[in-house]
Amino acid sequence: MTTSLSKTTLFCAVCGHRSPPDGDWTESQTTTDLGARLALSCPDCGTTITRRSIDAGRSVDTVVDAD
Repeated sequence: MTTSLSKTTLFCAVCGHRSPPDGDWTESQTTTDLGARLALSCPDCGTTITRRSIDAGRSVDTVVDAD
C-alpha cells in the first residue's frame, strides 16, 4: 500500500524531517538587499528549508495562505 502525502508537505533533504509549511519549522526573519525575508529551518538539524520574500508583519501562515 502506498502512503499518501499532502502536496503541502515540506521535507528536510538532510535529515528527512517532514511537516506542513505551518508545522513545527523554526521561523526567522532577516533583512537583506532584497528586503525582508522569512526563513523556515528544520527543528531537528537546523538546515534552512526555504527562504521567502515577505512584507513586514507577515508570518509563515500568511505566506502559505498567499501561495
